Amino acid sequence: MSPVPVIVTGGAGFIGKHLVHSLLDNRQRVVIVDRVATPKTLGSSHGLVNRKMDVASISSLNVSGLREAKIVHLAADVSVVKSVRDPISTVRSNIGVTCEMLEFARKIDSERFVFSSTAAVYGDKRGRCRETDHPSPASPYAVSKLACEHYCKLYSSLYGVQTVILRYFNVYGPGQSTNYAGVITRFVTRALNEEPPIIFGDGNQTRDFIFVGDVVRATMAALKKPIPGGTIINIGTGRPTSVRSLADRILRILKLEHLHPVHTFARRGDLRHSRADTSIARAKLGFRSARGLDDGLLKTIDWLRTMNRP
Repeated sequence: MSPVPVIVTGGAGFIGKHLVHSLLDNRQRVVIVDRVATPKTLGSSHGLVNRKMDVASISSLNVSGLREAKIVHLAADVSVVKSVRDPISTVRSNIGVTCEMLEFARKIDSERFVFSSTAAVYGDKRGRCRETDHPSPASPYAVSKLACEHYCKLYSSLYGVQTVILRYFNVYGPGQSTNYAGVITRFVTRALNEEPPIIFGDGNQTRDFIFVGDVVRATMAALKKPIPGGTIINIGTGRPTSVRSLADRILRILKLEHLHPVHTFARRGDLRHSRADTSIARAKLGFRSARGLDDGLLKTIDWLRTMNRP
């Protein structure tokens, strides 16, 4: 990896923790910027520095030793439901903070700025989502991420900041918070308590579920591959799974077929279909997802079992 440090905003979060582990394993110096303390699971490492602070205040960070540092900007308000309820808060948390980070990247002459975007910018799309498709965001959260993408491209063309935009699809795996948990974590958590999964809508909506370890590999590749500034890349598997079949699969793995999913009203802002076209990820990053859904579910279930133990 690069001799310059990597700054990870949101490094104490779900994807951030996994990414920091991988960076440290590759003998990379890492600076976590997060208002949450460094998780104990990261342990202590001479290559790890934690700056407990609000990312919105990044301009006050001492830049000594950070010249040309690479940046992975993961910190964001990721709740679609919250964004529908309080869109102004999402604008401040996502657009405002991303602009602060881009300006910081310009200040330190960052070698690479990786922005974590979302497949939600595409809106509803029955076929594969391609990076060249016209975006049609259906929630304030998705709009905020799309606006951030435009700022990333602008800072690349106007100021030469080497931005790469990764559109993550539905990321899951060990370590995901139960506060803004994805559907897999919610389904598994209820099933482990012998409660039926709750499905919003008819369950025929589809998602492209990608394991967090694969997302980390793609993000690591985006840090070091020679990619033109402003490039957008889907990070998914290319395989759609319906929410109803996902619930059935989890119940089958846990041998809880006697439980049956409960359906409730669809949520505002949720998409019907989401599936990645992964050809650019293969071409630009040399990336293909490696972990199948059943294997990833087993890893997630094992982790949640340990978390639920008294």
